[in-house]
Amino acid sequence: MEDIEPDLAICLIHNPAHPEGLFPFLDALLLHADPVALEIIVVAGHPDHPALARLERNFPEVIILENSAADHPAKARNHACRLAKARYLSFWDETLLPRPGSLGALIRFLDENPEAGLIAPRIVDAHGMVQPSVRSTPSLAAILCLHTPLGHLLPSAPRILRQHLLLEHDHLRSFEPEWLLDTCLVIRREVLEDIGLLDEGFTAHYADADYCLRARRAGWHLHYLAEAVMLQTRAESPLAPTPLSTPRLMGDCTRLLLKKWLRPAHLPG
Repeated sequence: MEDIEPDLAICLIHNPAHPEGLFPFLDALLLHADPVALEIIVVAGHPDHPALARLERNFPEVIILENSAADHPAKARNHACRLAKARYLSFWDETLLPRPGSLGALIRFLDENPEAGLIAPRIVDAHGMVQPSVRSTPSLAAILCLHTPLGHLLPSAPRILRQHLLLEHDHLRSFEPEWLLDTCLVIRREVLEDIGLLDEGFTAHYADADYCLRARRAGWHLHYLAEAVMLQTRAESPLAPTPLSTPRLMGDCTRLLLKKWLRPAHLPG
């Protein structure tokens, strides 16, 4: 009997700070997967953790990869992608629980729209409020407002951030944004074959923004699909600032802006 080709590869990075977080995610994922055939790949920096041993017993279909670079998201996700065999690949945050019909809606849209290279769902909180999951490509102004005191001091900062978060768009309707966050991002395999994997020069942030930029430059369309809904189980603020004080963040911001403005040949990806 031939193996069934998976429709969707779920590529997760295990968060050791929340060792039990994968269990409700996998329960919801498998409950609402039908008719989508899944392969599930978890990248863990400490695969001998007791929670992962229990995970293997409860979910034998899950593949657990040992990866010492689990704190380097781009490397960890690329590691999972190289192993995946599905028609579509996806990056997920384990705090997002799929709602009924959402996986099928994502796959159906991609099957029916071959120009669509990347797609992301609508994310809502426990009260049904939309959590902005799409962005415009980061500008220098947006990066400064997000990561420096200018976000509090500059009079135009609220307008810049609203534009960056696309808050003027109706997030109850589907549209084509410039950037889909990798908290829940589905990628057509042909896109990876066309433009490659994530740029591992990004050590912590903005690898997804860069990937979306590269995909659009290669002619692929990005879609936000409002009818596919995921539930965010952990409260997060899209405007929570991250200080531009660590070498990793400074390097990632600089790399993104250089690739956006200059497209230098010596920068991979």
